[in-house]
Amino acid sequence: MLDAVTAQLDPPLGQALRSFDRMRRRRNSAEYPRPDTPAITPEDVVQDLGKATEFQVLAAKVLDQMSPY
Repeated sequence: MLDAVTAQLDPPLGQALRSFDRMRRRRNSAEYPRPDTPAITPEDVVQDLGKATEFQVLAAKVLDQMSPY
């Protein structure tokens, strides 16, 4: 799904989605950790909170302009 959204938004907004993919992969590694997976710290969450808010704003801006497929 991320690839489809990025293809529709890049350029000019695809750059904003790069952090989303990083956070998605990090969440996945926290849910299915390997022995060498570093823990997610409160500082990590605070740092990414601003990016998550940016994703919400971006989605609200383009949602009515994108088809559901």
